[in-house]
Amino acid sequence: MQDTPAFRVESLTPEPGTARLVMTGELDFTTADEASAEVAKALAEGVGVLELDLAGLKFIDSSGMAVVMDAYTGAQERGTAFRIVALTPYLRHLIEVVALDDVLDLPA
Repeated sequence: MQDTPAFRVESLTPEPGTARLVMTGELDFTTADEASAEVAKALAEGVGVLELDLAGLKFIDSSGMAVVMDAYTGAQERGTAFRIVALTPYLRHLIEVVALDDVLDLPA
């Protein structure tokens, strides 16, 4: 049996007014609520910039993608800048396949 990495969200403040959520493990239907709660908490604090670091994700499903898009939408509704600061090649490919790279600000 293969062990799956535990999902974690770490909230960082790389600079004043910026919240960076570093997500590791598997972002799926079993962990989406936890991730959504952290996004909501960061946005409720009134930050000017919301950043997601997704480089530590080993897996993401449609529920996880919904968390990312809800974070984007929530930021837009509040006038908060939103960006993804790190992601895996797999996740970049997934975002490109579903044409969200036209919407999301991805790192180079």
